[in-house]
Amino acid sequence: MQHLFFIFTVFATSVAAQSPTFVQATDKALAPAKPVDFEKEIQPIFAAKCVSCHGAAKSKGDLRLDLKAFALRGGDSGPVIVPGKSSESKLIHLVAGLEAENIMPPTGEKLSEAQIGLLRRWIDDGAAWPEEAKPAAHWSLQPLREPALPKTKTPAPGAIDSFVWARLDKAGLRPAPSADRATLIRRLSFDLTGLPPSSAEIADFVNSKAPRAYEELVERLLASPHYGERWGRHWLDVARYTESQGFEYDRLRDNAWHYRDYVVQSFNADKPYDRFMREQIAGDAMQPTTREGLIAASLLVCGPWDQAGSSQANATQRAITREDEMEDLIGTVGQGFLGLTVNCARCHAHKFDPISHAEYFRVKAVFDGVKHGERPISDPEEIKTREGRLAVLTQQLAAAQGQVARLESAGEKRALAARPATQAPVGPAALVRWDFAGEAAPPGELKGGAALMGGALQLPKEGAFFQSAPIAQDIREKTLEAWVSLATLEQGGGAVISLETEDGAVFDALTFGERQRAKWAAGSENFRRTRDLEAPPESSAPGTWLHVAIVYRADDSIALFRNGQPYGQAYTPGPLQPFAAGKAHIVLGLRHKGGGRPWLTGAIKQAALYERALSNDEIAASFRAEGFSIPREDILAALSDEQRAAREAALSEVQRANQAITALKATNVAVSYVGTRVQPPPTRRLKRGEVTSPDETVTPGALSAIAELNPDFGLSADAPEAQRRLKFSDWVADARNPLPARVMANRVWHYHFGQGLVVTPNDFGVSGARPSHPELLDYLAAKFIAGGWSVKNLHRLIVNTATYKQSSAFDAKAAALDADNQFLWRFAPRRLEAEALRDAMLSVSGQLNLQMGGPSFRAFDALGFPANVYVPTDKIGPEFNRRTVYRMNVNSGKDPLLDAFDCPDPSVKAPRRGVTTTPLQALGLMNNSFVQRQSKILAERALKEANNDVSGAIQIAYRHALGRAATPAEAARALAAAQERGLPGVCWALLNSTEFVYVR
Repeated sequence: MQHLFFIFTVFATSVAAQSPTFVQATDKALAPAKPVDFEKEIQPIFAAKCVSCHGAAKSKGDLRLDLKAFALRGGDSGPVIVPGKSSESKLIHLVAGLEAENIMPPTGEKLSEAQIGLLRRWIDDGAAWPEEAKPAAHWSLQPLREPALPKTKTPAPGAIDSFVWARLDKAGLRPAPSADRATLIRRLSFDLTGLPPSSAEIADFVNSKAPRAYEELVERLLASPHYGERWGRHWLDVARYTESQGFEYDRLRDNAWHYRDYVVQSFNADKPYDRFMREQIAGDAMQPTTREGLIAASLLVCGPWDQAGSSQANATQRAITREDEMEDLIGTVGQGFLGLTVNCARCHAHKFDPISHAEYFRVKAVFDGVKHGERPISDPEEIKTREGRLAVLTQQLAAAQGQVARLESAGEKRALAARPATQAPVGPAALVRWDFAGEAAPPGELKGGAALMGGALQLPKEGAFFQSAPIAQDIREKTLEAWVSLATLEQGGGAVISLETEDGAVFDALTFGERQRAKWAAGSENFRRTRDLEAPPESSAPGTWLHVAIVYRADDSIALFRNGQPYGQAYTPGPLQPFAAGKAHIVLGLRHKGGGRPWLTGAIKQAALYERALSNDEIAASFRAEGFSIPREDILAALSDEQRAAREAALSEVQRANQAITALKATNVAVSYVGTRVQPPPTRRLKRGEVTSPDETVTPGALSAIAELNPDFGLSADAPEAQRRLKFSDWVADARNPLPARVMANRVWHYHFGQGLVVTPNDFGVSGARPSHPELLDYLAAKFIAGGWSVKNLHRLIVNTATYKQSSAFDAKAAALDADNQFLWRFAPRRLEAEALRDAMLSVSGQLNLQMGGPSFRAFDALGFPANVYVPTDKIGPEFNRRTVYRMNVNSGKDPLLDAFDCPDPSVKAPRRGVTTTPLQALGLMNNSFVQRQSKILAERALKEANNDVSGAIQIAYRHALGRAATPAEAARALAAAQERGLPGVCWALLNSTEFVYVR
């Protein structure tokens, strides 16, 4: 056929050549033509039509048309471009359809005659391909321009419909007819608020004669406070929002919920999306500083955090953990706002997208000062005033304590001078001291096999301990001290000495081997005041007597000591824990309550509690004196009357200052898990991403792939931390950046239709999917920016279209051609997400608690030791009937029902939730106690509203659950079932029905 084609062409040309008209046309054709511009005319054809199959990401037949060397080399079947000879170039044969069995491109729009003509001329002219010519920018990186509306066979009612119908026309398909009103209000309600409409709302809309009833419904739902809860939950999926640390410890983040509320409120307020982006990147650095801005930047730390890895002794391992943490942060920002997997360039240049290895580290330099943790989110002036008052009180307390110490020191010296020279040296006076070397047993109880033998308290087995009588005075700052002999260095989790409340729920302790093998640490409930120390592990032989002490200071710092010397660095974990007079006691040898690793075994010969923070010198003196001190009564007896009066006055001042500090710290200065900020050292590029191979220093910057924006912020390597993020936030949210608007427009479309125009919402790069309707995506993105970055305007554009209002009617022809409904020939039925399913059950049963915001409800029981484990529990009560977005989202406490319906792991980014069909879903809907309970309550509600008439109650239950009345056949079957098994069984069947679980 190919030969016949050329014979026919030659014959036709020779005949036509005899015509004068042909000669004139030929003369014109032979006139010098303008040379083909490769970069402007040829490369865009390759980029748009060829490189998706023949590029870096995919190279079918080993052919690539994105780079000169590859293109001229050809593929498996040899060269496809023969410079100077277009008729012999296989590329022309393929695009011109001369090989019927192998036409290129195989799908989508074929090349136009003009494009084929350009390729012919370019090849005939020698196929000039400048060496410096770069591959054309990927579609997502090209400038954003609002496209012209396409023509359709049938005039489309709106711009969006024009793009969709034009695509359907090319495929030979037709859109589905419009859905009925009852279907539309249920669809809209779930889409915009995540809740079902009430039967009254459905009836009002269905029966409304208002010409703008649908538009008014859209506005009412967009104005609902529940809109923000619905769309806020979508964003939390992207942000990988979690309320526990994850990893080994998985500690709860009691104050992470502020970010969730910020997101909900931002959507409800229709905050401009460019502002929304800026705040989450650098809200805490914007001026003036606001509570909202501080909370917004929680995005940077609202994912998981390897607390154990970040505090381990090995510096290299800590550095690796930090790099993993930074990759997660950069991945969230890059994929969430830009739709680019920037994090893939951590170890080398991105394999597919134009992101270099150095650019990854320039972005890392932007965020290098972001650390995990809590900090105050109150008004800055309020915090400043409070901190100033606290500083004054702390100084007054220190002065009064110093006065007491000086007076008692004078008394000690007098009492010491009166002692016989043969007596042992003494240390500081303790509030209470337990000396087990004496002949009389000290006051307290021996439990669990503890015994007094050999001049020491013997703790021979797990569970052995000594408990003192209640401490008679308030304790705030303090020192705990003991002489201990360990039975083995392999034990872990035991406390030498603890000060704890009566029930043991709150405590401060000196522990051994609890989180790090053979290391000393400060014990506390749920590790609230515990930090792993960079200090050597214990190496003394078992049985060696060791002096250990822990000091809790008025400035909230904690310091540990071993044999009179500091052990690790002092640290400040947060406010000190006060203990009330008569409500706390000392325990020697007992680990805090809970199952897990062994308790302390060994012996204690002496222990002490000081009601003040000893100085380093005093700790050293106590070690040298082996803890023995002059009795307090001897010290006081040695003071003069004037000194005793001065001491009492100073003690009164200590008590007053302590009370004022406690009261001030008890005032609610809100803190949130927004992360802390430090000024980082200059960032080094790590060769191959290895922390042991640092290379050159890099400066903060962005990506060069966005041609319209300068990636160089002009900042030095040691630029202020806040300035880095401010510059980056401006770069991201710049209207010339084509990615954020495209990415967010696609997300909104995705959540309305079940899949985006780009089905990889977090990856708009080469390895992601190409848009099914590229012009429509750019139209939406352009309108998004032009409309002031209003997300609600995007909703209005989408839900008011004929495309959105289509029914879910099935078309076998369309399904055979487009099974995934990418051409949008109908509105595809969608199963409710896990949260919407739970909320809908609560709503129809009348149990939904619509309280918004605030701390999350905890539908689990927490096991605090040896690690934090959260056991899901079906708890009952209004607090636990709030919308699921307010459920505390912890990593190791997944709800079985939510999990079965693909509720994502909170520690990972979930831009597109999985939609599975599994037996566990059916079993959960059938047997889960929550479902069973809502079925029973729905039955009770229906019976009450029907005045105990079962037939009437069945109709009411149908209206609540499905938004419609039961048909006569359904009513008859339901009545028979209710009479046989009770109305709760009928309601259970309704909540299990496909009609309830799916939205059409």
